[in-house]
Amino acid sequence: MTRIYPESLPVIPDEPSAEDFRVVQVDDKRGLGVLVLRAFKAGDVLFRMNGVLTAEMTQYSLQMDERWHLDDPDFAGRVLHCCDPNSELDPKTRLYTAVKDIEPGDLLTMDYDVTEDVLYRAFECSCGADNCRGYIAGRKVDQVAANVA
Repeated sequence: MTRIYPESLPVIPDEPSAEDFRVVQVDDKRGLGVLVLRAFKAGDVLFRMNGVLTAEMTQYSLQMDERWHLDDPDFAGRVLHCCDPNSELDPKTRLYTAVKDIEPGDLLTMDYDVTEDVLYRAFECSCGADNCRGYIAGRKVDQVAANVA
């Protein structure tokens, strides 16, 4: 297995491998994303997220609980948002799982509003999904907005 994470991070079980994924430039708007290199079936474990645990939210961190974030600018922080994602993160185990079949050449996506109370940077969504919410800011912000509307 060829490692994606830098040597400064400890090796962990189920971490992503360069044989399965590659971080690529997607376009000017979305920046870097994770390209899938082999097929996965719905329910398959894709990888376990690695990174640095911090109380500070960053652009590339994912919320582990109400206080802690796992900062991962090298890989999992590059998984793009989609309102109809092909993967999901379990913050307790740090495992990403396929929620639908994923083919080689697909970009790995998750719904940021599922794990994040508030996003580091809210954005206008243009994911193209039938259920696209249009604006992604985090689940607490979205709940407040829904109550006001």
